[in-house]
Amino acid sequence: MITALDHIHVYASDPERTLRFYQDCFDAERMGTLPNKGGTGNHFLLLAGQVLVVSAFPPGMEPASAPDVGDGAVRSGFGVAHFGLQSSNLDADLVRLETQGVHVHDEPTRSGPIRYVYVSAPDGVVIEIVELILPAKLRRLRSAFNAYNKVVHASKRAFVRQLFKGR
Repeated sequence: MITALDHIHVYASDPERTLRFYQDCFDAERMGTLPNKGGTGNHFLLLAGQVLVVSAFPPGMEPASAPDVGDGAVRSGFGVAHFGLQSSNLDADLVRLETQGVHVHDEPTRSGPIRYVYVSAPDGVVIEIVELILPAKLRRLRSAFNAYNKVVHASKRAFVRQLFKGR
């Protein structure tokens, strides 16, 4: 039985640069590094309550130039279109990201109760930043939803810290 999303793994041409990107742009927290078959290590970040693993391309795999992006996905190549991060203030996050030099693909788009925009991360990774525009009947639940997310994040942080304790 599947119980949770465990992690997203990103290969990076420059793992340190990629780790700094997620830390600087999205407040990801570096949790530790585990050995991998390539000897370069899998670097674990906690990003919005989920684990993001970053490592160098394995031996025999070469990074390629990132393809063009359209409609939230690279125009050729892979099955994963993007991963999404939720924002409580999309406009403020966009100003901050643009100030940090992050490429924003287009103006934010609204689709029903969701407002979103795509940005580029290193190595051709596309990230969707999503802001929920809640109808009046659900706005009162926002604080409960935010509290739940904080509990999930704190629980995942405590769990991952224990995995790396004593390493």
